[in-house]
Amino acid sequence: MLLLQPAYALEVEGLYQAKVPVAGQTREERLEVYPAALAQVVVKLTGNRAVPALPSLSGFMARAVSLVQQFHYEELPTTPLALIEEGYKRQLVVSFDGEAISQALIDAEVPLWGRTRSEVMVWLAIEDRESRYLLAANTSLELESHLSEQSSRRGLPLILPLMDLEDRRDLGFADVWGDFRQNIMSASQRYGADAVLVGRLFRSPQGVWQARWSLHQVVGAVIESDYWSSDGNDQLEALTLGVDGAADFVSQRYAQLFSATSADSILLTVTGVRDLGGYARAMKYLESLDIVTNVEVDKVFADQVLFRLALRGDTTGLERAVSLGDTLIQSQDAVEMPGNDVANGRAFVYQLLP
Repeated sequence: MLLLQPAYALEVEGLYQAKVPVAGQTREERLEVYPAALAQVVVKLTGNRAVPALPSLSGFMARAVSLVQQFHYEELPTTPLALIEEGYKRQLVVSFDGEAISQALIDAEVPLWGRTRSEVMVWLAIEDRESRYLLAANTSLELESHLSEQSSRRGLPLILPLMDLEDRRDLGFADVWGDFRQNIMSASQRYGADAVLVGRLFRSPQGVWQARWSLHQVVGAVIESDYWSSDGNDQLEALTLGVDGAADFVSQRYAQLFSATSADSILLTVTGVRDLGGYARAMKYLESLDIVTNVEVDKVFADQVLFRLALRGDTTGLERAVSLGDTLIQSQDAVEMPGNDVANGRAFVYQLLP
């Protein structure tokens, strides 16, 4: 999930899978760690680290073993080294019943973070005594591996800069260290990111690694920023808290409450559907959205298709979900086809992108 190419929203894989360190391969130990693995999945699905401890979910969390679909063992990553020193030898990879978990969270009225998520651009300035540098792709295997593990753990796709000639021309260490937002957001445009995580890591005289974090998110025509700090005995511990903070803030923006009992029905027009391939692509995309429970074709007219969607959320959530993808774009063009739904004076009209 640590990407090296230009960032776009994508459908995140492995949301129903968790990895937990173990010392052996006994059944007793598996039963002991299944609740922790389930908690990891719940956090990925909601973006909220407090959800697994909710009293309303205590009974559900206690049934972790009944939700396991399969498991296997993998070698433990070399980072963080502390796990190996504590006696852990491998990690248990557990896949859970995602439909059952999602339904339980919906029944408990917990907002869910959809599968389609934007990559977050990471600009990381590191000061280690006499050394100062910006972390780039393929420069530090240990840090990149750890960021990848944390990105998977939280379901938050991350992307590091290439730091090629273009990046070095547009942004320097001082820009990131000073959190000069305008320069940073401008340099991030080439990666297509609408969320940018800025980290500044340094070692204190006592040897503790400290970090200051900023998350800048494009919301409409403005940039919203959040700030926090972290520290740890090593860089990896400080980085973990940085990823956690970013996932917390990003999920707050996109997580939405789904209806547990009923689904609203709306009509949505897609224009630019010129052949069967375009029709199939639009249909498949709408069916893939978490907020959509059913898709039916209501009418076809020229290069336009009128879809009837059943939603388990509100129309704002639908618009937000569609905006993350690269299949449809909201259109302001008038649509002559009668019957298009209008909510709050706005027609739901989208254009199919090439």
